Amino acid sequence: DWNMPNMDGLQLLKAIRSAPALKHLPVMMITAEAKKENIIAAAQAGASGYIVKPFTAATLAEKLQKIFDKMGG
Repeated sequence: DWNMPNMDGLQLLKAIRSAPALKHLPVMMITAEAKKENIIAAAQAGASGYIVKPFTAATLAEKLQKIFDKMGG
């Protein structure tokens, strides 16, 4: 989520991407932030996907499938 206490979602994503043991993990941003600049910032920081709340189960399944496809599974 973009809006969290102490560390926002973008900061967390950047921390994950800079940690050798974690950088390979897929990270889906799920947030109420629908601003184009936030979506671009998340993509540039290495987000595997981005979903704006509220969302449907079908949207979640589609986004997860895209991530799995990119990972080769």
